[in-house]
Amino acid sequence: MGARRHGEERSATARPPVDPARNPGEDPYGAHESAAEGPDTVVLDGVSARASAGPLPTSFASSAAPPGGKRPDEYAVLVPFRPRRASDAGLVGEAAASGDDLDRRELAELERRYRDRAGRDATAASRLGLMLLRRGEEDEAEAWLRRAAEAGHRGAATNLGVLMHRQGRFPEARRWWFRAAEAGSRISAFSLGALLLDSVAEQHTAGTHDNEDLNQALYWLRNAAEAGHVRAALVLGEYHEQQGHESAERWYRRAAEAGHPEAAYRLGCLNHERGDERGASAWYLRAASCGHIGSAVRLARLLQRAGDVDEAEGWYRLAAEEGDADAARALGFLRQDAGDAEAAAQWWLRAAEAGDGTSANALGALLAAAGRDGEAAHWYERAAATGESNGAFNLGLLHTARDDDAAAERWYRMAAYAGHAEAANALAGLLFARDDEEEAEAWFARASEGGSLDGAYNLGILYARRSTPESQAAAERCWSRAADGGHPDAALQLGLIRERRGDEQAAVRAYRIAAGEGRTTAAVRLAGLLARFGDRDGAEHWYAVAADDGHVPAMLRCGVLLARRGADGSAARRFRAAADAGSVAGAWNLALTHLRRGDPKGADPWLRAAADRGHGRAAMRLVVLALKAGDVAGAEHWCGPVIDHGPPELADRARRLLVALREEMAS
Repeated sequence: MGARRHGEERSATARPPVDPARNPGEDPYGAHESAAEGPDTVVLDGVSARASAGPLPTSFASSAAPPGGKRPDEYAVLVPFRPRRASDAGLVGEAAASGDDLDRRELAELERRYRDRAGRDATAASRLGLMLLRRGEEDEAEAWLRRAAEAGHRGAATNLGVLMHRQGRFPEARRWWFRAAEAGSRISAFSLGALLLDSVAEQHTAGTHDNEDLNQALYWLRNAAEAGHVRAALVLGEYHEQQGHESAERWYRRAAEAGHPEAAYRLGCLNHERGDERGASAWYLRAASCGHIGSAVRLARLLQRAGDVDEAEGWYRLAAEEGDADAARALGFLRQDAGDAEAAAQWWLRAAEAGDGTSANALGALLAAAGRDGEAAHWYERAAATGESNGAFNLGLLHTARDDDAAAERWYRMAAYAGHAEAANALAGLLFARDDEEEAEAWFARASEGGSLDGAYNLGILYARRSTPESQAAAERCWSRAADGGHPDAALQLGLIRERRGDEQAAVRAYRIAAGEGRTTAAVRLAGLLARFGDRDGAEHWYAVAADDGHVPAMLRCGVLLARRGADGSAARRFRAAADAGSVAGAWNLALTHLRRGDPKGADPWLRAAADRGHGRAAMRLVVLALKAGDVAGAEHWCGPVIDHGPPELADRARRLLVALREEMAS
């Protein structure tokens, strides 16, 4: 068999390693048979319960703090015991759990009885030590606990280890926990393993490493976990997760199935990381149902992403009411999306007062939208103070709206130095406006590098102002970057460059981006290119888009395309819109549409409108219509505009016709 990798699992049934902290030759099992580990020893959750009860809120394996940096109660917590009353005479039997329901007389009687027996009974000595510890009489408590521990009472050895650890006497704590662990105390096995694991973390921090300490730590933690110690299983899971071992999940599962919510949360995270959201949700639900706030928040996020907003809101609310700022913030955004701005503000206020900068900024934005700029500025400042760069940026915008450029620049700089790309762009705009082009260029560049599309576009404009080929090429690169991100103005500029270069397909792609974002010029140029490519439907669509935006030439071109495919009614509407906007060509084309329908009466006012504004062909049509109607004077009248404004060939015809009309009238 090959060599075992560092930190791999080993059987917990093997002979325990020798504790290097133990004195040479010392009998690790004590002089007497060990007493059973009872309720008067310790538990690990800091509440009045039995030793196998609940979790500690602190992770040992994930901490690099030295053993002395831990509170002793994070390893083992002394549990006050509650003796049960055996008779009305106040005689007290064996200890059960706590002593809170005893009055002073009863406690004094209990202490007397223990003192009477402590010299010859290790259990009585152990319990007397616990009573003294409750009163803070550590010196005498130590003496009795030591006496019981040396007599082989493993509960006393465990608690003596706790006392030694509280006093910073770590080697002694380790020695007594080792003795109790070897005697079968799973509590001491856990405490010893956790202490050793923290020692290993301290050694790593110092650049050293003791494999024996690590081996012992893992050995004792496994023994405790396999004996049913839930917290030990969790710590083993944490350690193996940090080492990248798959066995982490097994230990987490053992602790989670024993009811440990933190372990269930960790299992949810592992499933989440590998993309199993269903499995993650199941473990998050299990932990959240036990009151684990982090699980409630993560479960809510998964539910929200799956579209179950009502259920998500319930879990967010549960976590928020327990003081979780992330949940309060998320709940605020949910209420905002639901149109309940008042509730959103309340949740953001709660989160902001807990120090959440994002919520402070959101609250500021809500107030600013309501015109309450003074209050908004207060919360923006609170957000900025937490390092939330959006708060500083929004403060800059507030001051810009007040024309206070000096204050705006100060806040923009704060946000820009924190990496806020849009603040960098805004700062560059201020600098550019006061002709500080060199620094403006630097900030436009930082904005562009930070992902600001406006920053890239503006940097392109700055480069395009320079006449060198290198600057023009740089401008195109900037606009290309911004256009790829969907910036419509950059896409329009890019389309113009590529159309001038003859790369019409590339121009079409750029124009589509700009036209899709409402840039009318791009829509018109895109339509023209599509018409050139024979895509009449595409051309008609984009001309219509531009026409609807009020672009008069697009109205005319769209009308022409409609007329060519026989949609005279739609064409007439487009020509009428152009004519109403003052277009002579619109009036002329509308008149032609009426004439094509055989409606000279409908065409007449539009022909007159066009002719009156110098349209020679419209005037010639009026000449013809007048002659058909026998109106010689009218024909003579309209010959004048034809001569003045018509094409040369029409003007010559109108001159000849006018001469003929006058001769006829003279005769």
